[in-house]
Amino acid sequence: MKILLACTSIQDGHRVEDAHDSHYPLGLAYLQSYLEMHRPDQDEFVNLYLNNVNYQDCYRTIKDNLKKFKPDVFGVSLMTHSRVSAYKMIEYVHEHYPDIKIVVGGMHVTVMWHQLIEKYPYITAVRGEGEITFHKLIDAYESGGIISDIPGLAYHDGEEVFTTGNASLIDDLDDLPFPKHSLFVNEGKTMANLLTSRGCPYKCNFCVLDWMSRRKVRFRSGDNIADEVEMILKKWPSITTIWIHDDAFMINRDRTIEFCDAIIRRGIKTQFVASARFRPISDEVVSKMEQAGFAHVLFGLESGADEVIKGMQKGITKDHVRYGLELFGRTRMKATAFLIAGLPGETDETIDETINFVQELQNINYLFYDDIGVAMMYPGTEMYGDARTAGKISDDYWLTDNDVPYYTIENGGVHTYEKLLQMKDKIRIGVSLQNIFTPHGFLLQRKLIPKILEYAQQYGMSAMNNMLGQVLFDTGLIHGVIHAFFLGKSESLSKKIHLAVEKSIITNVLERIQSGQHKAEFAKDYELQLASDKETMKLYEERRKKVLEELSSQDDLGDIKYTKKAVKENAPKKLDFDVSTAGGV
Repeated sequence: MKILLACTSIQDGHRVEDAHDSHYPLGLAYLQSYLEMHRPDQDEFVNLYLNNVNYQDCYRTIKDNLKKFKPDVFGVSLMTHSRVSAYKMIEYVHEHYPDIKIVVGGMHVTVMWHQLIEKYPYITAVRGEGEITFHKLIDAYESGGIISDIPGLAYHDGEEVFTTGNASLIDDLDDLPFPKHSLFVNEGKTMANLLTSRGCPYKCNFCVLDWMSRRKVRFRSGDNIADEVEMILKKWPSITTIWIHDDAFMINRDRTIEFCDAIIRRGIKTQFVASARFRPISDEVVSKMEQAGFAHVLFGLESGADEVIKGMQKGITKDHVRYGLELFGRTRMKATAFLIAGLPGETDETIDETINFVQELQNINYLFYDDIGVAMMYPGTEMYGDARTAGKISDDYWLTDNDVPYYTIENGGVHTYEKLLQMKDKIRIGVSLQNIFTPHGFLLQRKLIPKILEYAQQYGMSAMNNMLGQVLFDTGLIHGVIHAFFLGKSESLSKKIHLAVEKSIITNVLERIQSGQHKAEFAKDYELQLASDKETMKLYEERRKKVLEELSSQDDLGDIKYTKKAVKENAPKKLDFDVSTAGGV
């Protein structure tokens, strides 16, 4: 059969310019490799990744491939942010190619399948993990068999929407072939994508991931993952970084160590980037990750306010966060923590609590914030369910061309959109490096200067380093730095440099303040800030020591069990991925 698979254009404002390099649809890559393994030489494919192109280019590319390739099946990976373009292509295919079978899958479909089938009774929806279900569906299409006994489908039977129930999750991920990376990775590309597990056990109120894997976590073995990494690096020598896109990497300590040990044992040299949770984390895990080549770990923090964290149901505490960043701060690995303003329970007071907590964290391990997220609602989340129950929004919303809604008064929240933006800006001023050169930002972040300088030097931030260099020359401290380089670090010199940089920033800030009155106000606020800094830092240090003592003595394996898998004899041969596609972008 001839199969055209596509990820369609994401809505304006949500596209990422470089996403094609750092992210590509592993779901489609797994679908094709699974079919190639179980239906060898039976199918032709075109696989299109169009998330980050504009609507017009997306439509033109798909229309051209429909005309040239003439597929029997058109499969669409449908996300909430790409639903508008997907709807338009579904309608176009049905109108102009009525004989083509249209199959939709993905997160939005898994949640809103009933609505979609009612709107488009001629489509078939794959609910949940797609490999096995899609394979059986293609077999049925080719043989003319019935589809009503294939678990994981939804369709219109001529009278009403019908579902075949949930398909079983794939328990042993080692049985899957490696995804067909060659669809989206080519010579010269520097980053590849990887999945080492599927599923997340938590049900955060703003997240919809549990719909796909029903909160069941499954792991690949360390050796199986290492095999794929070796294959990627051998096939594309230009790859320098592998991004792990697990729902919850590091969810089990023993599995994380097993994976790292496999990478270390084989002498694999590459950088890893991963998204993770702040629990479980241990000194051993962090040490192994650094040895294995991890360069950057992105954590979901979202808020620094106790009530908001509790309401999110993340299963972490602020002490877990402190402990994790302390451990990562001892390494060369970069840590990033995401923040979201406006989640349920957010107030002006919780915003202040978040700023104070993040600054405490930045004194442990400086975190760079480029932007702050704003709470949005997706179908299938607890936030959306509460808003729908309250009559603030209906499922019909997702059939419109409107963007994903913010959590505002109109849509179930307690704040206006303007208030959410104010909250976002307040957090950014208090924690973002870009705002330290503003009067308000400097007053809030002055105590972070030593850590900012360390961060700038470690990660080569040109703007801050240039300023530091200029300060050293202007103050004559450059000779002291050279001297200290040969004789060892000097605490007194570091203090002098810190004060000189601080003075330079103050001068820069004062130049932006026009009147003498404002200068006087700034000077007064500055003195008050200085007085509070000493007490704040004392509290930071006391809390830091307490957390380290308490959590370092605990044996936190996480909530998910993991048993090391035995090496299988006569394991299925993985695809070599040299098969060329029939077309593409």
